[in-house]
Amino acid sequence: MELRHPSLFEPQLTDEVISFFAKHMLDIYRDINYLLSTDDDSNYGRGTSIFDRTRNRFLNLIVRKQCPVDVHLTNGSLKFIFQIGNASIRFLKDDFEKPKKKKFLMQQIQSFSLFPLDDHQPHFWRFILNEPKTLDDEPLVVFAGYNLANDVVAYWDSNSITDINHIHLVEPETPASVELGSPLVEDLDIEDKDSIAVNN
Repeated sequence: MELRHPSLFEPQLTDEVISFFAKHMLDIYRDINYLLSTDDDSNYGRGTSIFDRTRNRFLNLIVRKQCPVDVHLTNGSLKFIFQIGNASIRFLKDDFEKPKKKKFLMQQIQSFSLFPLDDHQPHFWRFILNEPKTLDDEPLVVFAGYNLANDVVAYWDSNSITDINHIHLVEPETPASVELGSPLVEDLDIEDKDSIAVNN
């Protein structure tokens, strides 16, 4: 099935809007991993801190109306669901390609429909924070729309964001050696002798 851009299903889900939330998720991920990097910290502690801080950040942005579009908070509990246009959205930290939190990704059909369901139409949306798999990788946020069969039909990822502030270490490059000449050093004793001779 061909994956399409989210804005084809919900016009307000533009690159600007999606990347606005994705940047916050990436910033929080990097901050938490920097702050909680001692021997006393664990993956569990980092994971819960990332979730809690992301939830609080999104909540504050939505309540203070600091988002680039009109966003409605539909569930402010730990479930945390918000809506942009007709898109019902949640977030999580998982592996998009091999999800472990499958219940979080699944949407149950609440009632029987009298009309056939459209397999090509997303019915729920998820921001998914993917941790780096190697030291050379960067964290990645995927924004995906799922149909009622839990198949991805709309896709966007943060690789398209160009203005993310992060440090990427590259292999150090040793500069080429340069041959320097001998330093010019004046003999202070000669100058002192000349000045003494002139003064006498």
